[in-house]
Amino acid sequence: MYRVKRRAVSGVQAGCSTADLKDQGIQCSYTKGIYKRDDKENNFTSYDDLLLRYLWDRDYTLSWLKAEGLIASSRTCGTCGSDMKWEACDDRSDGYVWQCRKQINGKRHWCERSIRGSWFENANMTFEEVMKFTYLWCQDLDQWQIKKQLGIGSHAAVDWDMFCREVCEVTLFEKREKIGGPGKLVQIDESKIGKRKYHRGHVVEGQWVFGVIKEDSRKSFIETVENRTEETLLNLIREWVAPGTVIVSDGWKAYANLGKHGNIHKTVNHSIEFVNKEGFHTNKIEGHWRQMKAKLPTHGCKKEHYSSYLAEFKWRYVHHEGDLWKVFLDDVKRIYQFK
Repeated sequence: MYRVKRRAVSGVQAGCSTADLKDQGIQCSYTKGIYKRDDKENNFTSYDDLLLRYLWDRDYTLSWLKAEGLIASSRTCGTCGSDMKWEACDDRSDGYVWQCRKQINGKRHWCERSIRGSWFENANMTFEEVMKFTYLWCQDLDQWQIKKQLGIGSHAAVDWDMFCREVCEVTLFEKREKIGGPGKLVQIDESKIGKRKYHRGHVVEGQWVFGVIKEDSRKSFIETVENRTEETLLNLIREWVAPGTVIVSDGWKAYANLGKHGNIHKTVNHSIEFVNKEGFHTNKIEGHWRQMKAKLPTHGCKKEHYSSYLAEFKWRYVHHEGDLWKVFLDDVKRIYQFK
């Protein structure tokens, strides 16, 4: 089982009271109806929405986090098994704590627990800062931009960027499924991510990756590999490509026996053509590589971190039309359980 390792803004019309915001949400329109959000925009959370709907008041923020299941709405005392009480606490940065002071056999005990847990556990940032960080991360701001925006330290920015990528990694692992099927078409290829030696020549240092993408959808698979041998690539194809699939590849020798393993194999010889006589090509997977490489860090990325960056890229690729922040919070709730 995969385990968590854990260690552009839209305007909002002014003039709404905090009571209006709390009870009704944000109303965005001029009196003559000149400015109205369409349905697609209404489904997107802007940074103004984040601040004015969810983070405008600490007590409201905590109530919203409980209602969303991002922090616990109840806790059980580990000593007596009773329900703990949500108590105000001035010496905690969160302002509240779970407490139990009941008597057992005539003796009063004291049990206290943080209101955090799950996604917020051991965070050196406030609830508001964590929510702002995750929102800005979902909008594809890099570590430096988020750090400057929130005024947080470099270590916090690096750590939370990693935590967010881990959510993508675990989500993709839990939702993995085979691609293709009888009559379905997929393209496969391998590529090397890294930098060219001395910025010239064709020798590339870095990490080999293998990918599969379905031709008529955004279903895809990417994984780092140590080599491009037939054994390595065929094992991945058996794991990720459904039997009976039409597989299109280039002429790399490791694919020579692909048609003997329950699939139909079509080859494009890139030394003489980019589309073969039957009309097959690998344009989509090659375009996928270009998109992927444009999103990967250009320097300072350790080899062991490539898999998490690839997971982030695929997560964004799959959810390109959704509200990434809401999708991300749903993934967080599924992965991080209350202890």
